[in-house]
Amino acid sequence: MFYYAPERRRRSALAASSANEAMNTVYSREGKCRYLGSLYATGGEGAIYPLLERADLLVKIYHAQVLEKRGELLQDKVLMMCEQQHHRNNGRLAWPLIPVYDAYRRWIGYAMYRRQGVPMAKLAHAMLYERHFPGLDRRRVTGYLLNLLRTIRELHDGGVMLGDCNLRNILCDPSSEEISLIDCDSFQVELGEWVYTCPVGFPDMTPEEHHGQDFSLVVRTQESEAFSIAIVLFMALMLGRHPYDVQGGGERAENLRRASFPYGVGNSGIPAGRWYNIWSHMPYRLKALFIRTLVEGAHDPRKRATLAEWINAIEQYRKEIDKGYHEVAMEPTAPKSRTYRGSGRAQST
Repeated sequence: MFYYAPERRRRSALAASSANEAMNTVYSREGKCRYLGSLYATGGEGAIYPLLERADLLVKIYHAQVLEKRGELLQDKVLMMCEQQHHRNNGRLAWPLIPVYDAYRRWIGYAMYRRQGVPMAKLAHAMLYERHFPGLDRRRVTGYLLNLLRTIRELHDGGVMLGDCNLRNILCDPSSEEISLIDCDSFQVELGEWVYTCPVGFPDMTPEEHHGQDFSLVVRTQESEAFSIAIVLFMALMLGRHPYDVQGGGERAENLRRASFPYGVGNSGIPAGRWYNIWSHMPYRLKALFIRTLVEGAHDPRKRATLAEWINAIEQYRKEIDKGYHEVAMEPTAPKSRTYRGSGRAQST
């Protein structure tokens, strides 16, 4: 266990800075040093280090400016998350496990399990997927997406929203169909009457009703999350193409606010080539959910497909792939013809 100090302390910029400089240790409850390895990753909020004595653990140390700006709120949130045993034991989450402190017993971050995988952003990329996911096909993609949706459903049932739906925060194991979610400390977490919001997000992944707002003040709902999840699913199935990318059109966020989804009725503005081919081979049931969510649902949260609907549609898609009804290749070489009825060969399971 790492040292836990129940009292709050307001830290000065100088103190927070000294806690983060040349960080190579954190301290246990007994005051014993726990040594950190070389920098593993860094981001806007903090730096990640491996714990030398435990290869399965990583430690996130928040940047000094983050601690100075909202350290007390972050500490409350992370300590509360560390107590949620159900999520701590979920093998698909890099959930906060143990708070960590510096030599002065100031809270500076937390330890979490190391999760393996490659960001879904590289799977959903027309140039990178072959390098990072050799042999990738649409059956395996459906496996990743089903595991993602089931994990999100479990989180929602526990009062947790992803908030910042981001393909870089979803790890996919190239050797299986397993997924993991990282940056869990940014999740929106509900505990009784308290809601710890998600302070970050991207306009082109966020529903219109939350645009122009301070994300730290926004309470996400299952309906708002449903919109962002639809964009993630679309990009994973469409080799990274964003649903509001319009041939010769404007910016994604602007198109989102106008509900300018080019793949709907009339197919006006679909980018030519591989993306047109992929969309033409997609099952009607999936297309209908995307059109409903990203056109009608862009302005009406009640129209957005639910997690249950996505799970049912993708499970059916997978079964039909196994029966040989759909193109399994990531990049069909031509659009689906009117007479296409699949390969006629059952795919191996």
